Amino acid sequence: MEEALKNSDSELNKNVNENAENSESGFSYLIYRLIAVADQNRSTAALVGCLFLITVLDILFDLYLFEPYVDLIETLSGSKPGEFAEVDIGFAPEVWQAILGMVLGTLILVISIASQSIPKLIDLYMKDLISLIYVWILIASGAHAGVIKLYGEIGLVRESSRVFNAHFLMTFCGIVAFPYIFYILRYTKPTNIIAQIYGINMDLIRSLVTPRSHALVKNDTVLSSQQHTMFESLNQLDDILEYVSFKELKGDIIYDMGRTIRNYMLIKPYLHPEFFRVSEKVRSDISFKTLVGQYEEMERTRSFYEQKCFRLMNNNYIKLMEQGEFDLSSMIAGEVAKIGQTAIECEEEDIVEIVIIRFNTFFRMSIKHALRNNEPRNIYNLSFFYGQFIFHLVEHKKIDQVKKCFMYLRMYGVEIARLFAGVPSVYFNVAVIACEMKKLLEQIYNDRWDMEIQTALVNEILQVDNPPDFNKDDLDQGIMINNGVRWIQFGLALFYHREKEEEFVQRIAKDILDDLDDLGESTFYRILGMTEGLMRFAGPTFWEDTDRGNLNIFFSPDKDEITPFKERLLGLAKENLILRAKQKYIFSDFEAEYLWELSRNTKEKELAQLTDNIVKFEKMVLELGEIEKEKLDAIIQIREKLRFNSDNPVVVVTSSRQIAVGTKLEVSGKVGDQKTLHQFKAVVMFNSINFMYINLVAQQGSVPPVAKMAQLTLRFKPPRQHTYYQCRLPFEGISPEKMFRLGHSDSVKITEES
Repeated sequence: MEEALKNSDSELNKNVNENAENSESGFSYLIYRLIAVADQNRSTAALVGCLFLITVLDILFDLYLFEPYVDLIETLSGSKPGEFAEVDIGFAPEVWQAILGMVLGTLILVISIASQSIPKLIDLYMKDLISLIYVWILIASGAHAGVIKLYGEIGLVRESSRVFNAHFLMTFCGIVAFPYIFYILRYTKPTNIIAQIYGINMDLIRSLVTPRSHALVKNDTVLSSQQHTMFESLNQLDDILEYVSFKELKGDIIYDMGRTIRNYMLIKPYLHPEFFRVSEKVRSDISFKTLVGQYEEMERTRSFYEQKCFRLMNNNYIKLMEQGEFDLSSMIAGEVAKIGQTAIECEEEDIVEIVIIRFNTFFRMSIKHALRNNEPRNIYNLSFFYGQFIFHLVEHKKIDQVKKCFMYLRMYGVEIARLFAGVPSVYFNVAVIACEMKKLLEQIYNDRWDMEIQTALVNEILQVDNPPDFNKDDLDQGIMINNGVRWIQFGLALFYHREKEEEFVQRIAKDILDDLDDLGESTFYRILGMTEGLMRFAGPTFWEDTDRGNLNIFFSPDKDEITPFKERLLGLAKENLILRAKQKYIFSDFEAEYLWELSRNTKEKELAQLTDNIVKFEKMVLELGEIEKEKLDAIIQIREKLRFNSDNPVVVVTSSRQIAVGTKLEVSGKVGDQKTLHQFKAVVMFNSINFMYINLVAQQGSVPPVAKMAQLTLRFKPPRQHTYYQCRLPFEGISPEKMFRLGHSDSVKITEES
């Protein structure tokens, strides 16, 4: 039907002006007005028409057909039947009553039963011309027989009328009675009723472009009646949708609602501008009672009929969601997407804006429903159809509207991320939204949109789960690890990497690196490996079915780009971690690089394991073995800058390597087997990985024979601590700078706490 309407566009456009000019003549207006009155009063018009038809046929039969008919009977029977005036038709009224009773009885019974599940069926029946004409013919024929009998009793016999009634009218109505009953039975079948409502409404809509409608458009009564009839058709479909329980019927109704609006928009350009006045009957419609103050806007945008349909769809979307009819509620979203496509093709900008608002409203309702029920399916399906609609906007280069829709998708993605941070099943819809944005971005790139616009849209997908004020500590740990949004963004980066768009690849990579702060280095690498495996081995289909089939939304065909992009991420992660370490601890370039190199030897391969964990740092130092002087000096500087020594009040000293330079020592020792215990004071001058160097503090008396002692016992109290430590170190000789060189011990013990 839509194709037929499109094909007739040029013809309608050619004739519409001519129709408008010709429709204003007085005689034409009178004829059109009479037709309109007859259409509004179909039952009365059918009665008058049937009476007139039977009267005319009776006269014509008497003038032209009676004598040939008598001759025919004589020829066929071989005898003369005599005078028809003697024929007794006293039985005719009773026969007519029987036929009428059978037909009306069947009608009442069938319609009464059908009305239990299909409301307002009697209204539809009262507009069915076939039924009205047949019933009124029955009544008029019965009246015709009664008049003949009455006139026969007073001696006014009309032979032709008796023959016409008994031989023709009665035979015709009797034969047609049973087919008509079957017609009514078929008529009341729900699928046929839905088709009838749609067909009648479309006939009315198509008639709006005729000269008659153009001539009567300024008549408030006719305009109000037309608008009311169009509204009533939608209301009837809505009422049936409420009452019926079969999904097939509900699906037909939803489809017909959407199809009505799509066809209406194709015809809309050829309607008279006055038709879009909002009449009183429209204002009093139940759907518009709360829209006070918006009627002028509807007249300006010519959208009152679309608004009516959208409001009905919105109400049914909510009802079907609450009833758990996910497929039907999704079908409504699909019909809205199709309406949006038609609006785009017809360049109905105001309707496109209304469609965007309707999708946003659906999103709000779906999120509310998910809050109460933790149900993800409505948001999942809605995202798909919203994406389809935006895809049509992209196809037609509707840049401003695409940018707005991306913003709305990002807003709803952020809201879902906040509200369902602890509900992985619903949080998954953030990834679904990101997937729709990814598909659109790929199409936009292939269509070669301006790079500035593409940059803005890429920024939207990067914020869909990561707004500036969002605390990721609230996220479920499973969501943090199995983050579908990151998988979608990873796939998008692979697409841009294949297309050599370095700016977008770098932008996405830096956004992915934000997870370093939340996950830690080792977990980040583990998740990066999981993502690589998913992208490399996952196929285009999933091994389970969903409402949208088994399509794998995380699939990426750009598998050759995985390794280079992963290497880029690892490189950026290294640069980021080294830079942060340099800024935090004031490392030199060599110190930071060397510490990074050492961290690769840890089990976790995590820089923070060395910068934040003194135990692992000391273990790493012990495992170094022989190293170059430059690296040895770097380790000493790193320890000092990390404050992994006794100057740090929170460090519990466990190794002599942790004794800070400048620490004052109480030293004691013996020479050989002598019993004399020499006690003196010293200060730490230098502390390296292999040796500690001390100098004696000037004191009275003789200089203790340190060089002759095999071991020295050191007792010290760090300046910022209240703990006394003690350890025993071997004497290793005297340095060229005349400092005493001591070996190290990893058995530093606490002796006293003050």
